[in-house]
Amino acid sequence: MTAEWFTESFRESGIVNNSNVISFSSKEPESGEGFSGLTLRVDLEWDNFEEGIPKTVLVKFPSTDSKNRALIERDGAYDREFDFYERFSDRFPVRVPKLIYSVRDPISDIESRRKLNKSLELLPDGASKFLGGNARKFIRPSSRRYALITEFIENARTTTTENLAPEEDLREILNSLTVVHAHWWRHPLLSDDKEGISWPTVTHTPKLMNGLYRGSRDSVIEKNPELFSPDMIRLTDWFSDNVVDAVAFLNENMTLLKGDTRTDNMLFTAEGLVMVDFGSFSSGRPSCDVANLLSSCIEPDSNSLNIYQRLSDFYYDSLILNGVTDYSKAQHENDMQVCLALQAYLLVLAAAHYEADYGESSLVKIWSERLTNLIPLTSPLLEQVATV
Repeated sequence: MTAEWFTESFRESGIVNNSNVISFSSKEPESGEGFSGLTLRVDLEWDNFEEGIPKTVLVKFPSTDSKNRALIERDGAYDREFDFYERFSDRFPVRVPKLIYSVRDPISDIESRRKLNKSLELLPDGASKFLGGNARKFIRPSSRRYALITEFIENARTTTTENLAPEEDLREILNSLTVVHAHWWRHPLLSDDKEGISWPTVTHTPKLMNGLYRGSRDSVIEKNPELFSPDMIRLTDWFSDNVVDAVAFLNENMTLLKGDTRTDNMLFTAEGLVMVDFGSFSSGRPSCDVANLLSSCIEPDSNSLNIYQRLSDFYYDSLILNGVTDYSKAQHENDMQVCLALQAYLLVLAAAHYEADYGESSLVKIWSERLTNLIPLTSPLLEQVATV
């Protein structure tokens, strides 16, 4: 970052004409907690005032942890967020930070990526498992450059996953998710290969992902027996045994998904909720957004399942009130259970391959302790649920 770079970026975006950034200072923002990249609040000093020029912006760069970055890039997280801001943020029905400037080195075209993903899925099971068990050795970060400048949201309040948000906050988040999901419900763009959303909610390569799971499962359980109970592993093994069908089920293009709906990524202002961080932006089943939120933010005690069910019902009722008529309550409840299985499965992967800490506690520890009390007793269905 230089003053000259900021000036050129703002001029290219059309925000300023003749003014120049003469100095700036940067620090990590007080709101939220990020693990996938470097996020900075940047305060700007200008040599001249023009109407509409920002005094403060948010700037995002890739992770400085090369191993985290490699796994994040494999999932397309940086390109997901750029795609969201460049192509969808101006028609998103809930407030998000305004895009000011974005630049990234080119990504391979979608057909090339599909061919690569197909070749990876054809690897023998043994090769996938070996690659999975050694992912942090073999998956390398690219040399691509990314920079994103957005509006900085002033005077925002948030609750990190380390803490517990009040139920009224969770209801506001859930209500906003229903607005998003209903707005994009079965929208033609979801299935448009050229202009639509090219990112699935889970992965393009379920067999490769399952190699990561099978290659690290036993060591994760051995190192963290207090976090991965037999009931949780029963569920993650079920997901693993059915991974291709489960991923296809969750990736069905039902609606646009924000992704990573943890309370870290929800800013509360006097004007209402602002959603941030779209590195998991995708399309899929709406329950993926809901289960991601609820599994991460309910205090683990004897009442947690009741709170979870009450909030899940609140979401479903709000979705229906927003005009969705072809999604039954039974289907929603089933899909939530599939998504809880996915969350448990992903926690095993995170424990093996991803470094994300809140002070002295890890994201995996916090999340697994909260998820444990929500584990379904029976395996859900990977199909349309019959209604009476």
